[in-house]
Amino acid sequence: MTIDFQTWMRAVFTSIMEPSKMAQQVIGLNLPREALWIALALVAVLNVVLLALLQMLSPAPIAFEEQTFALSPFAYVAIIGVFLALLVAGTYYTGKIMGGVGTFTATLAIIVWFQSVSLTLEAVQLVLVLISPAIASIFGMLSLGALIWCIVNFVNVLHGFENLGKALTAIVLALVGTALCAGIVLAILGVGPAVGTV
Repeated sequence: MTIDFQTWMRAVFTSIMEPSKMAQQVIGLNLPREALWIALALVAVLNVVLLALLQMLSPAPIAFEEQTFALSPFAYVAIIGVFLALLVAGTYYTGKIMGGVGTFTATLAIIVWFQSVSLTLEAVQLVLVLISPAIASIFGMLSLGALIWCIVNFVNVLHGFENLGKALTAIVLALVGTALCAGIVLAILGVGPAVGTV
């Protein structure tokens, strides 16, 4: 199966307009867990690349820029990679505790696809920055709303909740748990902002 630009963008558009349908399709692919872990790692790297490009092209205060580049690219990848891995686990276990039926592999597939949609929207925003930073900012806010809509429906289908409120609660709890665990793991690994010289 070949995936061209139009097919990819159509899938992203469907994810936003019909997220439940797309979630069912993603889960239905039954992709092997090993391939999904590789995809998650690739997503983490692409996140760093796009963030770096957005930071270079977007106007930002000097103090913010100095803080941004205090972290090495490896540290960025480590932070995003750890966060995404913990998000997968958090989404899976939180859903299970709340009576969800999703499997760990299906959760991994959903998070990978969600991040792929997010990266696609970030890439569009990057192009818009070159045209008009103001339009890019508006698009960024709209994208955030679309992504929240997507992940709520994705998790709803994943765990068979049939209740968006329950799915939203599961996501919030998963994010809180992920943030706490990620902070502990990164502290143990010694990954964090570098202390600059004055």
